[in-house]
Amino acid sequence: MKNCVSGKQTKLGAIALLALLSIYSCSHDNEITVDQNAKTEEKVVVANRVSSSVTFIDAVTNNVTKTLTIANSDPMYVVYVPKTDKLYVGDRANKKIHVINPQNQQIETSVNVGNGVFHMWADAQGKELWVVNDIDKTISVVNLATNSVTNTISVDVTPHDIFLSQDGTTAYVSVFTSSSTSDKIYKYSTSTYAKTGEKTVGKEPHLFYANNKLYVPCQLEKTYILDGNTLNTLSEKVFTGAHGIFTLPSQNIFFVSNITGNQLYSINATTGDQIGSSVSSSAAIAHNIVLNDKGDKMFVTHSGGTANTVSIYNVSSSGTISPSATATVGTNPFGLTYYKRELK
Repeated sequence: MKNCVSGKQTKLGAIALLALLSIYSCSHDNEITVDQNAKTEEKVVVANRVSSSVTFIDAVTNNVTKTLTIANSDPMYVVYVPKTDKLYVGDRANKKIHVINPQNQQIETSVNVGNGVFHMWADAQGKELWVVNDIDKTISVVNLATNSVTNTISVDVTPHDIFLSQDGTTAYVSVFTSSSTSDKIYKYSTSTYAKTGEKTVGKEPHLFYANNKLYVPCQLEKTYILDGNTLNTLSEKVFTGAHGIFTLPSQNIFFVSNITGNQLYSINATTGDQIGSSVSSSAAIAHNIVLNDKGDKMFVTHSGGTANTVSIYNVSSSGTISPSATATVGTNPFGLTYYKRELK
């Protein structure tokens, strides 16, 4: 938030789409041109696990504009894909991906996937959505043109987070091993679905890819910067409780949540060094992060059985974070994404 998948104006010139995902949502490497005279909307969309709902927040005013209830669901993460102009919500309880039209904010269809829906990410061309199923220990590859599963990849250990490179050729999957001190990153080809490499990192790793670098915050202390091709370590630093992650559009700074210490870190994307001091979050359990397209606003979910808050921060180009507002959403907000789209 997780993130953008590139898009372009339709033949009728009616839609030009720009979005970030999170969680995570989308990276910023494939932005598109938006008609400056067209009316647009900017939303942050939050998956609320306990209340079985999805909340839409106006990313300009910070006001909640709608809550969509998905009966008997367990919404985990949400991804926006500009090329299809659709939102995709992972439902762990029902082993489904729900496809939501942001125009009317209603479910259009649902796709059956594996058991244990968790993290997911779409490629930069908007062709495929890769979904982790941690109970089945599989990855479902969803064709976004047909809304059908075209491949199921078996994983030898429990998969967790997933991120696709902006050129759509590579998928990175974090996996949990039996080791008490380390987990791994698996690298996959998106054309053959074969595993092409692996890397040992710290425990409970999460992922974000930008500028041919893979950023890996591990909840048990260390945050890594890896070469996206070789998986060689470029930087390895200690950041307590490192979890959710997102970058500035410039990709020179990334932000990480401290899920155990209720803080937010600003980190130099080249050296891995912290920028300034940690900022205390406005609520407990700072979880997932997304930024708007300008990179001057950050939205953070605060998860937990009774939690219902998204905190909002102003962000400077130098990486300084300052509290701005909060939004009340559904219970146990988890994944979130941001989008900017032209109104029809």
